[in-house]
Amino acid sequence: MIKINFLVIAVISCFASITNAQQSELEQVENNLRSVNTQFAKARIVVVRELSDVKFPGLYEATVDGQSLVVSKDGTMAIVGDVFDLQDMVNLTRIAKQKGQAAVVEQEIATLSDNDLVIYPAKGKSIGQLYVFSDTTCGYCKKLHLEVGDYQNAGIDVKYIPYPRSQLVDGEPAFENMKQVMCAKDKTDAMTKIKAGTDNGEFVKESYAEECVESIRKGQTAGRNVGLEGTPFMYLTKGDTRIIPGYQSSRIVISLFTK
Repeated sequence: MIKINFLVIAVISCFASITNAQQSELEQVENNLRSVNTQFAKARIVVVRELSDVKFPGLYEATVDGQSLVVSKDGTMAIVGDVFDLQDMVNLTRIAKQKGQAAVVEQEIATLSDNDLVIYPAKGKSIGQLYVFSDTTCGYCKKLHLEVGDYQNAGIDVKYIPYPRSQLVDGEPAFENMKQVMCAKDKTDAMTKIKAGTDNGEFVKESYAEECVESIRKGQTAGRNVGLEGTPFMYLTKGDTRIIPGYQSSRIVISLFTK
């Protein structure tokens, strides 16, 4: 029996073209999975699609608490991993997952206010927003932050969602740094200095207001719901590519806003 380490699910949306019969079949596969193994009874399961369109008839792509699986219709057998198109070397599971993640990010952003974010506004007319789940101790997050000016000059608002990679435990550097950022009078100044390592304890407080600490909790909850596997994690409000699960240069990301 395969033992799966459960991850938080990234909901993969069913497409509008799915018929009622197809939807009923996907629900039946989900029910079969739940009935076969008691571990699945309370799991978050999404059966995405039957894989006949990618030459695997009778098999179904699914996620169980975020873990990608290919399962049999009766729910008794599973292959753990992603589905690839080997001709073009395309990860089909990742593409489907990112489409789902984009939908979930939109839902999570709607629950956040500007007070829950660290915002670097576009210079001049805004052409779109770049939302970034970010951690102050993450090397690639720091690298991305050095390019914030490129985005602003291109007319893109950069909106950071606080996401300490460590658990929200007092004393953990990532959490302590993010408390300093979110509770600072000028959050953008605090974010820039702390990521650069030039803050010299300027934003440390004896205690932090619950309101700004709650923003960090909301950011981490949003990240878990999206199914983050690391930071930075970017969401673009324009273009064909909406999800970038990792660092890409500002030149590449800015170009995606116009595609």
